[in-house]
Amino acid sequence: MERVGKVLEKRGHQALVAMQRHVACENCGRCGGILGGPDQKDERVEVDNPINASEGELVNIEVDDRQLLKVAFLVYMVPVLALLAGIFGGLGLAPVLNYGGDHTLFSVAMGLVLMAVVILAVRSWDRKVKDDSRFRPVIKSLAETPETDIDSNNSC
Repeated sequence: MERVGKVLEKRGHQALVAMQRHVACENCGRCGGILGGPDQKDERVEVDNPINASEGELVNIEVDDRQLLKVAFLVYMVPVLALLAGIFGGLGLAPVLNYGGDHTLFSVAMGLVLMAVVILAVRSWDRKVKDDSRFRPVIKSLAETPETDIDSNNSC
């Protein structure tokens, strides 16, 4: 995926860039989508800066689509799959454990617990790979057309 942003600050071989929030990212909450309110239209992202772009320049930023899909699957689908596995596993496990209560309630509780464990594991993985260059956006070139909607004052 390629997007356009404005360099706000150079940080060695990296840069802080303001980018207009992508439609797909609008409600994810990672950078203020849900909790940030409608007044936050832009996001600030730290990116690799191999072309040594200067402050104020408009740049084309690229993210590896495969890595983006991998992260999206991990963040959205794996917890849902864990919930379903916990529910169906709980339905099978309740009779084996001679659980005397409602098997459905037990299975839903198992699903929620397993989903919570997976979400915590994903958050832990996120902290570990935060600085991994495979998952970091990269400035590929200077942008040719100016983006008028990028505002460095509204950010996540």
